[in-house]
Amino acid sequence: MSDTKIQAPERFLIRRKFAAPRARVFAAWTRPEEMCKWAGPNDVSAPEIESDLRVGGKYRIVMQMADGERWAVGGVFKEVRAPERLSYTWRWEEDSPADEIETLITVEFHDLGQETELVFTHDKFVSQESRDGHESGWNSALDKLGNYLAA
Repeated sequence: MSDTKIQAPERFLIRRKFAAPRARVFAAWTRPEEMCKWAGPNDVSAPEIESDLRVGGKYRIVMQMADGERWAVGGVFKEVRAPERLSYTWRWEEDSPADEIETLITVEFHDLGQETELVFTHDKFVSQESRDGHESGWNSALDKLGNYLAA
């Protein structure tokens, strides 16, 4: 058996500016009643979100596809510095626990007055395919967040 090496970067970073104050963007990111308005890529909804926003607290998001299929993801908050920074694990609930891979998300909220620069990093992927799929999904979800904040 040979060692498998990651051929691609194991992380990605997205920078976005939102026309809303930092506290507003942080609230939209962390309050389940607001997250359900934008979380999930494309036409995916997030009808169930639970969050214990504190270091060591857990969260769980159930996403629902247009065809009704549901996927769940959860993790643990590693760092909570409101309204500046969050860091938390991200693990999809799989049929086989051996298939569950834990990655790490860090979100920075930079105060630009009436705007906020969000710096999103998702790290520790084991394959380029997984990394690319998550990057696409997060870009779509961030588009939805921008629309939600602008409404």
